[in-house]
Amino acid sequence: MKKYSELCPADARPDLRFDLPGLDYPARMNVAEVLLEGAMEAGRGGRIAYFHRDEAITYRELRASVHRHAAALRALGVQPGDRVVVRIADTPALVYVLLAAHAVGAVPIPTYVQLRAEDLVYRLEDSGARFAVASARQLDEMEAAVAATPGVTLALADAKADGRFASLPALLPEAEAEVGYYDSHAEELTLIVYTSGSTGRPKGACHCHRDLIASADSYWKHCVDPSGHDVIGGPPSIPFSLGYGLFVIYPARFGSAAVLEPDKSVEASLAAVERHGVTIFAAVVSYYRLMAAGLDRGRIGSLRRTMTGGEPLSPETESLWREKSGMVLEQFIGTTEMFHCFITASEPGKPARSGTMGRASPGYEVAVLDADTLAPVADGERGLLAVRGCTGTVYWRDESRQRELVRDGWNVFPDVVIRDSEGWFRYVARHDEMIVSAGYNISPIEVETALLGHEAVLDCACVPAPDPAGVRDAIVKAYVVAAPGHAAGGELAARLQAHVKATAPPYMYPRAIDFLDALPKTPNGKVLRSELRTRAAAGTSPDVS
Repeated sequence: MKKYSELCPADARPDLRFDLPGLDYPARMNVAEVLLEGAMEAGRGGRIAYFHRDEAITYRELRASVHRHAAALRALGVQPGDRVVVRIADTPALVYVLLAAHAVGAVPIPTYVQLRAEDLVYRLEDSGARFAVASARQLDEMEAAVAATPGVTLALADAKADGRFASLPALLPEAEAEVGYYDSHAEELTLIVYTSGSTGRPKGACHCHRDLIASADSYWKHCVDPSGHDVIGGPPSIPFSLGYGLFVIYPARFGSAAVLEPDKSVEASLAAVERHGVTIFAAVVSYYRLMAAGLDRGRIGSLRRTMTGGEPLSPETESLWREKSGMVLEQFIGTTEMFHCFITASEPGKPARSGTMGRASPGYEVAVLDADTLAPVADGERGLLAVRGCTGTVYWRDESRQRELVRDGWNVFPDVVIRDSEGWFRYVARHDEMIVSAGYNISPIEVETALLGHEAVLDCACVPAPDPAGVRDAIVKAYVVAAPGHAAGGELAARLQAHVKATAPPYMYPRAIDFLDALPKTPNGKVLRSELRTRAAAGTSPDVS
């Protein structure tokens, strides 16, 4: 079974810190056992773990279902260390399979249901998976992927065997089964989450049993202050590390309930908040802009915290949400590599500070480093985001990327940030997305913030594009989604350019603007800037169908 020491070279290993009280873990632990048996020992068996449409599943029922699915996985032939690619919508069945895989010592790889066969083939081959599990509704693309990947056994999660595939329901024991949790080392690999691919080929981020629990005991415990009365909701999908924490790890660790909803529409989210009394809600920034349109405050009266990450939070969105909802947006930043958040504006009993991502979460140390020398920069200066703490970056079979990202024990990300004298961080842009034009280093985020300040802009993204005049190395090109009631075209483009010149340094204004019906995005809501850059370089508009 692979451990951190075997997954990456010693000179590119993250420096893990466990000096925060409560992070002293035993050498051997199984995340499923910690969560499920911990819930029983704390007397939470009768408490609701999940709401799903008309279902209300208690922790006792969750434990029994996971045990039965663990027995089914063993009967299928799944062994400790086996990678299992999973394609199931955000339903209880997905949670059962994931926790069962942890329980038996296997390594689940959750995947977005929007992925195509070629995306699944990549994950199957890259991970060396021997097994795949899919629901009947998500079978088509997985069936094609397994057909193209020899040596993979495919099982249906929710249907009888049909002669082509195995069936987990057919392998479930009739009575509750004692799982006999695999005796895992705390640092053994137990989860691979692939990055979204918004800036390039998806990469497998490795996580051990201790990672998942430490993330809960640091960020979630100290910054969110969860209780057994909380209900967690929002559109993040479980294959997104944010969703994995919100809907698999954190509820069980602290006895909260969570809402599992495969429909990620705004109306479905609002209905879930209203129906189940959601208290903690998380979504990407653009989702809150959609929610704010015509929002009825009466539908969200149960909320006590609204949290956002995945995209920079513009002052306009921040103000819009406060005006429409009466609540403050709490920003955070985390990465798939670190599993969850290491900077957050969430502090128990305190309102979020406007215009900032927040401060370092307890259990993490955050520095700002010079992009060339990796030496610390002074407060107020731009530099690369560097983090170390109780989780770290370990890539699956990608030594070159490992050495690129982990430097002297620090996890150094290609994100440009600024820290002030009080330890508050502000996001500038990804280092590789800065636009160099006429000698200026232009943050696309700052241009987008200016554009979003205009009433005619619903959504936008900026990338470099060739200068048609041949004067500059590149120009700023904006892709804009016009707000309802505003006609896209040359007249609006001219107004937007004039607006940016008047509200930001004039050299930042977008010299080219294309209008789209929607921006191309990853399944977790991040803008596919790599696709926009490719299209801008080729002089074509992106396909957002």
